[in-house]
This record gives sequence, C-alpha cells and structure tokens, in this order.
Amino acid sequence: MKMKRIRLLFYCLSIFAMLSCAGSKGQGSDQAAQLPPPHINCPEGGDCSFEIMKNSVLNLTYGNTGDLYPEVIEGDKIVVKFHFEKKTAKDVMDSGYSEYVYLEFDPADKQIILKDKELQKVKMIFGRICYCKGAMGYFTVQQGDLFLFHREGNLQLRTTFKVNKVPQIVKQIDENIKY
Repeated sequence: MKMKRIRLLFYCLSIFAMLSCAGSKGQGSDQAAQLPPPHINCPEGGDCSFEIMKNSVLNLTYGNTGDLYPEVIEGDKIVVKFHFEKKTAKDVMDSGYSEYVYLEFDPADKQIILKDKELQKVKMIFGRICYCKGAMGYFTVQQGDLFLFHREGNLQLRTTFKVNKVPQIVKQIDENIKY
C-alpha cells in the first residue's frame, strides 16, 4: 500500500511539473528555438532535440575538482545545444541517460570549418549525464571536424567527433535547422 502511495505521489508531481512547464513555452521565443524530436536525425533507442539560443554565450567554468560545467548566459553569440536522451526502463531507478553537445559561434560568421583542437574556437563540448560512476561529465571536444553554415534563420551543422574520456553514443550530427 505504501508503494502505491509513493507511485501516486510521483505521478501527481510529474503531471504538475509538466503543466507548470507547458505555460512557459511561449516566453523568450525570440531568444531560443527548439525543434521537436521528429525533425532530427537521432541514434536508435532515444529521442533528440536541438535548441538554438540567440543573444547568448557559452560560459565554461571548472569546479574545485576540475570538472567542467557549461552555462548559457546572455551575450552576443549564438549557442547551439543538442540533447540525446536514451529511452529507459520506467521501473528502473537511476536508469536515466543523456548526452549533450554544445557550441557557440558569432552570428556574423556565415561559414565555419574546423578540425580537431580548432573545435575549441566554437567552445565545442560533449556531456554524458548518467548514473555511471567515474564515466560522466562534460568534456572539451579535441578530436573531430565541424562544418557550420549559417544564413537568415537557417543553420546547416555537420560534425563528427570523438571524446576519449568516456563512452559515447552520439558521434556525429548532420542537421539542417530552421529557427
């Protein structure tokens, strides 16, 4: 009986959270555009989304232990955020798994082509968030290539990359995004 009450409470809180988020979707739409999952090439077994944040910058900070933390703040650049969320078993606790790719670029740059360590010119980072002891966090991308073409609300993004510090599912992104 106690377990049923916990499940009911969790269910009610989940519904409340979804409803509270639904009311704020229209706010700030001139700053960020998010594509729904059906328009995105996504690895099997998960859902993906893109967020394009205009008038922003990607602030990278390091904690006391050397861990990297990304923060998107107001600025004069465009920040791209790709999110992959693995489909998980609903009844398994701590089974959540996500990967993120962030990068920023100057809106005046119409075409960017970078390779390996040059990827840090756009602050490209990869994040793996899960209950994976010792194999999670955010990491700078030092190996790969990037082609980005940007014009009038259209973004063409092609990248292949590898992060040697943790396993990864997302190794390439190939998208044409209207925002």
